[in-house]
Amino acid sequence: MPIWGRLAELWGRWRGKPATGERPAALRLFIAPLAPWPSWHPAKGPDGEPQVQIVVELEAANRTDEEIRIVSARLRDHPAQQSGFTVGPRGGPFAKDCPVPPRGRAHVVLMFFVRGRRYAPGQVFSEVVILRDQAGREHRLKVGVRGR
Repeated sequence: MPIWGRLAELWGRWRGKPATGERPAALRLFIAPLAPWPSWHPAKGPDGEPQVQIVVELEAANRTDEEIRIVSARLRDHPAQQSGFTVGPRGGPFAKDCPVPPRGRAHVVLMFFVRGRRYAPGQVFSEVVILRDQAGREHRLKVGVRGR
């Protein structure tokens, strides 16, 4: 390997860039600090059928130099009949179309309504939350959901 290739590799490592050419994830998700634990509650649908309401609060950290807009949210193992989310700065105004600022963080509140009751009161299960951004990238986080 020529000397310039080695220097470029060392420079990339020193700058924190992966040597394999892969880019780090654009959005890093984690459970929001000081937020209630992800939980589910029994609910009823508009026609009286039993449902489960799942509420998850996340913190999203943007690792890029551009805004990232979350356009959809879903659960991997529980297809939701209805879902909704809001994005905004912690303690600030929330909106569905509020972006995660460049190199910044945003608070994301997700709510899903799943048909049927699959769990006993107080039972815990794990689920993967999948957020899709405006570029079509999917960002995932596995969470434990506790029954109330």
